[in-house]
Amino acid sequence: MFFSKKSISKSEQTDLNKIVSIDPYNSIYYQLQNNTLNKVKKLEFNKKNHVVSTLNTKDFISTVIELSINIPNEDLKDAIELKTYEDLGLDQTLAYVIRFEEILDRNSENKRFFNVFVTEPNTIEETFQSIKEQVKFIDAIYPKPYLIQNLYEKNILSPFGIHGFLYFQREDAFVALFKDGKYLYSKSIKFSFETIYEHFCELYGERVDEDTFFEIIRKDGINSSNLDYQSHLKKLFTEIFLHINDIFLYTKRAFEIDSIDLFFVGSYFGKIEGIDEYITTYLGINSSNFDFDYGIENIGNEYIDQFHYLSCIEAQKTLQGTSTAPNFTLFFRPPPFVMRRSGKFIITLSAATLIVLSLPVYNYIYDSFIKIDIKLLQNETNKITKLSNAIRSEIKSKENIKKSIESKIELEKNLLEKKRKILQAVYDKKVNYLMKAKTIVQLGNDMSKFNVYVTKITNKDNQFILSLYASNEKNITNFIKYLTNHYNQIVYTDIEKIYKDKNGIYRGDLKVKML
Repeated sequence: MFFSKKSISKSEQTDLNKIVSIDPYNSIYYQLQNNTLNKVKKLEFNKKNHVVSTLNTKDFISTVIELSINIPNEDLKDAIELKTYEDLGLDQTLAYVIRFEEILDRNSENKRFFNVFVTEPNTIEETFQSIKEQVKFIDAIYPKPYLIQNLYEKNILSPFGIHGFLYFQREDAFVALFKDGKYLYSKSIKFSFETIYEHFCELYGERVDEDTFFEIIRKDGINSSNLDYQSHLKKLFTEIFLHINDIFLYTKRAFEIDSIDLFFVGSYFGKIEGIDEYITTYLGINSSNFDFDYGIENIGNEYIDQFHYLSCIEAQKTLQGTSTAPNFTLFFRPPPFVMRRSGKFIITLSAATLIVLSLPVYNYIYDSFIKIDIKLLQNETNKITKLSNAIRSEIKSKENIKKSIESKIELEKNLLEKKRKILQAVYDKKVNYLMKAKTIVQLGNDMSKFNVYVTKITNKDNQFILSLYASNEKNITNFIKYLTNHYNQIVYTDIEKIYKDKNGIYRGDLKVKML
């Protein structure tokens, strides 16, 4: 969590078309547009540019503080500032720029932990004043080492284990540690290239041309072809890595680290030849070059300081509303005219003046409009009333006609129903009864085939009951099976039981239902 004084609104975000990355220490500038990073020779003000930069590690302090979990969020900023002043022994009479981030995976039941970044307003003003005069505002100023976290968020590095970073700049150098892809620690070391140059001249015994020295470092690294140069450079880098080893011994105790899993080293101009053997000798770990593929096109194909890439990536996240990086900027872009105090005053004054001047005219026009509208409505009301009365009269007449027709329809329906019942009765007698009679005759003929006889036939609710008898029970059952399989007009047969009378004759009442 970070607190800053101002953020870019969504409407402003949609207007931005370029990201400008600024190195204020060396006056080197790049702009990102259409995923291509191009060098800019001269800065110009453009309100559609999103301007970002970095603050060197030597220009700010970072620490970890802990607070009670009972402090409410609305009081968190004040509590962190008080705790920071106390822990770092800051001058109570001075105001500092303090930004912080909660370390969520370190919190406990009773404590909350925060990474805190502190710098002085004067440092920001002095470092960026000339830049601000050219571009008018700087949207973000990031603490340089923190931006390395983007390597994990972009899946360039795997976020597992302890990773160390060493980066040399002309005016600064720093080491940083990241744990499981999250910022853990950073510290400026007293061996920038400018400092290395001064120490080298002391050891060499005379002043070497500065540009020549940096060109030797750029091309040959530590293993210069000049043996005197090489000897003095090796002494310097031995001292450098003894110092870095002391820092790592401290951090391992402070953060309970067993070992550093991966180590990356680089510089603002690229790889330093011959430095790997010093890392292995004095730190006991293998190293890799701090130079990554960020998926951003470099048309010039010249080496670009890694932190221009990382700044642009963080700026993209800011424009997308996902950035969590601390922001030291004090040079905010002006709000839209309607959001400024002067803008609000002018708009309010203009609106009030228009209202005062237009009120009499408005009243006259509105009164005339109302009178005309009332007259039109009265005329319309009269027309509607006449039409309504005529419609009511017509409806009443139609309702009377409807009632008369409905009475006649009801009489016709009753007459039709009587005729239908008569026709149905005639049909049943002429068709259904005849068909059923034929079926009974056919049944009688088929009974003789099975030596089955009937003593009585009764008819009830379209169901015949045949009182059957035979000398053998199988004759009756075979006859029933025959009925079921050969008579389509029979939909139901049933016999409750077949019994043998005292004369040895088998009897049973067969129920038959026909279509």
